Formats: sequence, structure tokens, C-alpha cells
Amino acid sequence: MRLPALDIVTGALLIGTWAGTSLYMVELIQVFYYFCHFKDDDWKLKTLVTVAFLIDTIGALANYACVYLYTITHAGDPLFLATQPWLVPLDMCAIAIVAALVQSFLVLRYWKFTQNKVITTILVFLIIVTFGSSLATGLVIALDPSFKSRAKVKVAAVMWDVTEVVADVCIAAALLWEFRKAKSALIDLETRRMGNTLNRLVVVTIETGMGSALTTVAILVAYLTNNQSNVPIGISYSLGHIYIICMLLNLNIRQPDYSFSTKGMSGGPGSNGELATQSVVFAAGGTQGDISGIHVHRTVSTSILHIESRPDFHAGTLRSSSARSLANDNSARRK
Repeated sequence: MRLPALDIVTGALLIGTWAGTSLYMVELIQVFYYFCHFKDDDWKLKTLVTVAFLIDTIGALANYACVYLYTITHAGDPLFLATQPWLVPLDMCAIAIVAALVQSFLVLRYWKFTQNKVITTILVFLIIVTFGSSLATGLVIALDPSFKSRAKVKVAAVMWDVTEVVADVCIAAALLWEFRKAKSALIDLETRRMGNTLNRLVVVTIETGMGSALTTVAILVAYLTNNQSNVPIGISYSLGHIYIICMLLNLNIRQPDYSFSTKGMSGGPGSNGELATQSVVFAAGGTQGDISGIHVHRTVSTSILHIESRPDFHAGTLRSSSARSLANDNSARRK
């Protein structure tokens, strides 16, 4: 039996571990930064980060072991090189769990921001379908690991990749739409500091959402081009790391040990001269059991404008300006 083309069998996996290791280093830095600077976060959020990181680490170790088997233990063995060891479906399951955890985190953030039941339900449905398809793909490969039987996994694999791309794009688009609306309200109120934070959130959402989506598209294209190679497996070695980095960037964008909120007018005058206000609170997870890292609530209050921010932002100036204005009006009336 002749040896298969090693470039697309062992070479693809080796390059995949190089790329995955680079991303894992970034992931380690982000994890270290998170636990050093946000010690007061809710235990649920810290547990989510820990579990996702550990599962992704297991997947990375499985990748290294898989490459070792291909290149050292069974080097030159054509029978082994024509199959996929159990470490491949193990890594797929790890990616599936990590993706589901991170996507659920982002959907929870969207839910806390909007309370939109319809969109949230659609996003949750996409996550469930993606998770089920990925587990089905790993199960089929585990039961029949030969390259010749890869056609059996085509339906599940294609569904996994397509639904994952759709889920990532939809989640990113939903968050961007809400951030855009919140940013418009902040600009109207000239709260530039909060607007800059929303700008950073928008950039992070675009970069991370598109990163995972484009990686999944590359996996799908590689699989459909040649399903007898390990190129799609090698590309997938980076996917779990990208998801973890996505979640950590969303958490680490906050100022260390601070949270801030903005309250801006979101509607016109109501009865009795009252105005509807919207409060946007980032990093509220450590205070009220919210693991989404963002919390939004709407209230009805008087027309006095409140801005609560970090200590270095003198929010009281707006209140004092309003008070001086009222005092001047009263003096003018008495005269």
C-alpha cells in the first residue's frame, strides 16, 4: 500500500498546530489579564471562562497528540495514515462545546441588552443546531475513522459549518445593531467617553465575529474541495482558540476594577413632563449575578440627566450645570 500525499495528511496538521499554538499564546495572555484585573466578577462568569479555557486546552493537547501519532509513532505506516485517530473527534467535541459556550455568552449579552425574545430564540435555535451537527460529525468519524468513509459525514459536516457561520454572523450583526443605536443616543448627549467604549465594542464584535465565521468558511471550502485530506482538520485547530479569544476580548475591553453606566434619553416627553431613560451598564456581571458582562434596563424618571461613569469622568458637572440653570431662571423671574 502506497503512502498518501503527506502534505495534505501530516503537513496540514503540523501547520495547524503552529497556527493554533500562536493563538493559544494570545489566549493565555487574555486569560491571565482577565483573572488578574477582574477579580470581583461574578463567580458564574469566572466559572464560564475557566471551563471554556480548560476544554479548549484539552482540544489543543489532543491536536498535539494527533500530530505526534501521525509523524512519530506511525510515521510511514500507510494503514494508519489512511485513518483518523480518536483524537480527531475528541477535538471536534471540544470545539463544539467551546463554540456553544461562547455563542451562548454573546446571546445572553444580547438578551440583557434588548430583552428581544424573537431574535434571542432564533439565535439559541442556531446554537443548538450547530452544537448537534458538530457532535454528530464527531460521532460518525469516531465510528468509522477511515478517509474513504468521509462521504458519510458530509451532511452533518456541511450543516455544522453552515449553521456555525450563520450563527456567528447573526450574533455579531444583532449586537452591532444594538451598539449602533446606543452609540447614537450617547453622541446626542455628547458623552464621548462612553461613545469611545462603544466604538471599541463594535470593533471587537466585528473582528471576533468575522474571525470565527471566516475560519469556518475556510474549513467548509477545504472539506468540499478534497474530503480525503486533513486540511479542514488542520484549519479547525485554530477555531476553538478564536472563540475563547472572542469572549475574553469582550470581557477585557472594560476598565480594570471599574464598571460604568450611562443614562440617556431614549424617548420624547411623557406625561407630567417625564422622560423615558435608558441605562447601559457594562461589566455588571460581578454585582447582580449577570454573567453576560453587560446589563441594560429602562426606567422612567424626571428630565434631570444622569451620567454615571468611571471616577475620572466628572459626571456631576452636568447636574451642577442643570442646577445653576434652574437657579438663574428663578432669579430672573423674581426680578
